[in-house]
Amino acid sequence: MKAIYILLALTISSCGAQKMSETYTTADFPVSQQAYAQAWNGGAPGSGSGITLYFPTKLTSGKEVVAIYFRNSVNKSVNYTADDRMMMVSRFRTDFNNRQDLIMDLDSKKEAQNEAPNIEKFPFELKDNEAVIALKEINSDSISYVKLLDIQERSQLDMPSMPQ
Repeated sequence: MKAIYILLALTISSCGAQKMSETYTTADFPVSQQAYAQAWNGGAPGSGSGITLYFPTKLTSGKEVVAIYFRNSVNKSVNYTADDRMMMVSRFRTDFNNRQDLIMDLDSKKEAQNEAPNIEKFPFELKDNEAVIALKEINSDSISYVKLLDIQERSQLDMPSMPQ
């Protein structure tokens, strides 16, 4: 009977863990296709900031990108970087240099109208130089997860306006 409880506990706990189908490092790709991240900051106060993640299209090979998990953020949009379609890009907004419409008042009832931050549990434990890409088979509902290690950090871009 004890063995059944142990087996049941192991089965339930393993269902919650995400399984990586593949893991890649930057060394697995040619220099022109190595993944990197680049922070950006809008030039005007309140114009925003973020981090742009570049990664090779080889990771997606015939699959649809469902989500990208990077630095405790999730992004569901991805684009190609150029006509050669060798790299993809995903932009993650950060709180630095963003306008926040906060009500600051001596009356606590007015300040209570501020929205509480939405805090969700991040599904992966990742270092700052790691990302996970969720991919869906084109003709199926099955989702696989690809982990990308050793993402290089490039110097920050300071721009007069935020990227489109």
